[in-house]
Amino acid sequence: MEDNQRLAVWVLWYVFQGKNVDQALLLAEKELKLSQVNLGAVKDYTYGVLRYGWQLKYLVKKLCKKYPTQLIENLLLIALYQLLYTHDDSFTIVSQAVNTAAKLDHIAVKGFVNAVLRTFLREKDGFLQLARNNEEALYNHPQWWINKIKKQYPLIWKEIFNEAQCRAPFTLRVNTQQCRVEEYLKKLSEANCDVVWVNKEAVVLSTPCSVEKLPGFDVGMVSIQDASAQLAPDYMDLFSEARVVDACAAPGGKTCHLLEQGQSIQLLALDKSEERLQRIRDNVKRLRLTSPTLGITVADARDVNSWWDGVQFDRILLDAPCTGSGVVRRHPDIKWLRRESDIHQLVAEQEALLNNLWPLLKPQGKLVYVTCSIFKEETSEQIQKFLKKHTDAKQLNSGSEQESFIKPDSFHDGFYYAVCQKN
Repeated sequence: MEDNQRLAVWVLWYVFQGKNVDQALLLAEKELKLSQVNLGAVKDYTYGVLRYGWQLKYLVKKLCKKYPTQLIENLLLIALYQLLYTHDDSFTIVSQAVNTAAKLDHIAVKGFVNAVLRTFLREKDGFLQLARNNEEALYNHPQWWINKIKKQYPLIWKEIFNEAQCRAPFTLRVNTQQCRVEEYLKKLSEANCDVVWVNKEAVVLSTPCSVEKLPGFDVGMVSIQDASAQLAPDYMDLFSEARVVDACAAPGGKTCHLLEQGQSIQLLALDKSEERLQRIRDNVKRLRLTSPTLGITVADARDVNSWWDGVQFDRILLDAPCTGSGVVRRHPDIKWLRRESDIHQLVAEQEALLNNLWPLLKPQGKLVYVTCSIFKEETSEQIQKFLKKHTDAKQLNSGSEQESFIKPDSFHDGFYYAVCQKN
């Protein structure tokens, strides 16, 4: 439908203005007030353009002698995405784009859009070969990002970019307080879902679906969470009655996973956002878990005096704010919203969290530092700097970088874990 293209055009407009996809979709829906749209198609067009955008923008630049307005450019990006990466009929795509152009701009632009898309279809192989010779268009990341990954991961940088352009796996975490993994796999099989059991509670569906179609989702049998994020309890090494703080807890995937382990830990969940903390409360209720015994509290974890009761912790989980460079296939808008200058500010925030939380840890206690970034400034370099400053700290999983860094692959997002024990 043309309205699907038109709504996606406006979603992209807001993303390119600096909004994330969720914010952009709300603003675009408010702008157009369309009632007959397929949100699944709109999201597919939007995410597709954000995923392959540097290639698509390169093609638009080569195809257009006179560069179009932003809205018409967005429409061309969507149509090119459909022509290259969907099974939609080419004639229908072009026809809809031509009609959408008139609604977006002026009837005179219909001929321009028609000519551009038909030129691409006639000379597609040649245009695609040109794009393959451009590094940004080939790897669909900004050049500063490409340069950084090439330097930091000289042996695997191509693998990282190849994975980053794939669709993210649809991964579930089985709540073993409600259902054994084997039992849930049987339920998925009965629902005709093709699934792979990755490890422990993590299972991957070959085809994503809405949560309403997941067996037992409404009664807490399962949550959506990447396999890398599900490793947190392994690194935490929990025990009964352990006093634990989840310092940057929202939206609560790791918080709930810790509670699902079935150990009677004393847990405190902190986050700066009350709105995001409500998502933890909602998920605790849906998963039928006991609410954290030490509370779910609005606080900036760096401001220790505002929330700490003076009793040290056995375990600290610090899922630190980061660039999100390891999860761009799941959130491709990150590639467009992040700037290289953001790294310095985030590194400073991570450093402050590490330094301010460390005194709250008991001797022999463990702090688990987690990021969904693959930039070394936020991962291994951050931890090495921390260890030099705190001589009473030892990294337990430091035998090789691979023990801390989880490389993006078909089942895992890019993550980093460091377990630091206090002497």
